[in-house]
Amino acid sequence: MDRGFLLESLRSALEAIKTNKLRSLLTTLGIIIGVTTVISVISVITGLKQKIATSFSSLGANVLYIQKYPWVMGGAGVDWWKIRQRKNLGMEEYKALKEYGSSFTYVAPQISNRFDVKHGDKKVDGVSVDGTTEDFPEIMNQQVKLGRFLSTDDIQYRRDVCVLGNDVATTLFPDENPVGKTVRINGRVFTVIGLLEELGELMGQSMDNVAVIPYTTMTKFTGRRRSLTITVLAEDEDEAREEIRWILRRVRRVKEDEEDDFSINSAGALTRQFNQLTRALFIIMVGIAGISLVVGGIGIMNIMLVSVTERTREIGVRKAIGAKSSEILGQFLLESIMICFVGGFIGILLGFSLTKLISLTGNIPFGMPIWAILLGFGFSFIIGVFFGFYPARKAAALNPVEALRYE
Repeated sequence: MDRGFLLESLRSALEAIKTNKLRSLLTTLGIIIGVTTVISVISVITGLKQKIATSFSSLGANVLYIQKYPWVMGGAGVDWWKIRQRKNLGMEEYKALKEYGSSFTYVAPQISNRFDVKHGDKKVDGVSVDGTTEDFPEIMNQQVKLGRFLSTDDIQYRRDVCVLGNDVATTLFPDENPVGKTVRINGRVFTVIGLLEELGELMGQSMDNVAVIPYTTMTKFTGRRRSLTITVLAEDEDEAREEIRWILRRVRRVKEDEEDDFSINSAGALTRQFNQLTRALFIIMVGIAGISLVVGGIGIMNIMLVSVTERTREIGVRKAIGAKSSEILGQFLLESIMICFVGGFIGILLGFSLTKLISLTGNIPFGMPIWAILLGFGFSFIIGVFFGFYPARKAAALNPVEALRYE
């Protein structure tokens, strides 16, 4: 097929689409819906992954959270009642990890509760108050930007001191330095000794609506019966997990044939759970898109068969003056591909617009990878070739004499 014939075939295909605008649009509706779905799903999932990755980074890289309950419950066979009956984690476990652990650098206990924090006539409701030790900033990679963090003496002497998150500090002290001032946490007076760096949001929740106090002081509020969260900064996550399990199973006297009576959580577990969910969503949506594309392809084949019937005499004339069967085949196949490309292009534009709208309204990063656009055109090309081949071959196989007689 030479260049001149190719250009002529393109012109003929575009002319056929232009002549039957409504018919072509309705024919490509399945293609448009399928490509729009694929583009939108890929783009939204890409944006969500970016947001989740950014959010989970605030949980700390290589940070393990040893807790009574798992973050991800797993399948339907999980015995929730058995998990609830687990013994609380306490200072014995924390001290054992701190003394015997060799695969992690820092260990810190953490007790959390929500209290109102007040200063004068200003109040912040539901502040996450964390009781911990001086190692906490090293584990979470969050330093103070003003003042200082908790010291060993603060822990030992159970001092009423606190370090505020940015949201709390800006609300209670909008125009002044909070360091050295006092606040009331759950009715108790605390001296502000520092201001934490900003962390941003995690899953739509602010990570800066916090106050940090010595865990020994926190027990004045909660008592010593609350289960601890023990945070660990691991050098190698897998190695640290095994060592933590080995230490805690012995401290908690877990028998060899029994399951762990504690959970080791991490941001990686949440990421894996999210990826499983998005993978399932992607498969479902691609299945729906595939059905739309097949329906669109059947429509393309039907309209091309109609086109062959309508242009039977034209095919006969072209063959009579020397056109080859391969050229007729190429012309109709190209027309089928062009119709699908138009549908694919519209689908990509709609997918782009829909993703942009979701990004703006849902506070999700906009992410449309180039490969998604190429995939949309790729689907269009495959559908055009696959469903356009039979009508094109039927046109190429027409007998010129019988075609010229056709009325």
